[in-house]
Amino acid sequence: MYKKGVALEIQFSPERLNDGAGDPYWIDLTAEEAAALLDTLQTKLAARESTSAPLVVALDTPREAPQADAPAADAIETAQTAAADTAFKQWVCVICGWVYDEATGAPDDGLAPGTRWADVPEDWRCPLCDVGKEDFALVEF
Repeated sequence: MYKKGVALEIQFSPERLNDGAGDPYWIDLTAEEAAALLDTLQTKLAARESTSAPLVVALDTPREAPQADAPAADAIETAQTAAADTAFKQWVCVICGWVYDEATGAPDDGLAPGTRWADVPEDWRCPLCDVGKEDFALVEF
């Protein structure tokens, strides 16, 4: 359950908790994972205009290895960015955790499959907890 003003949600598998012990006092990260997380947070939080909905970061998503050939890497990154701009996205309610997937929409709530988040009406409400669009955050992996 989230409170207004939460800036960040870090998602990770249960195995990371205390070496699998189950108590949420710490999570285990390698030095490379910690550096990648820090870089992601610095980049994404610096670009945010507000913290009304948390940034969602998943630690357990496989990362691609860097390419040795710089021009090819730039072309791949450009293609991935273009694909990401057109790919369907998911938005999570920061209050109850309900996920709106642009690809599947929410037909029972008047949103046809393929409805982009920007096209969801401003007065639309979460089907589970009845909060507005301002309480949803983009799920980024």
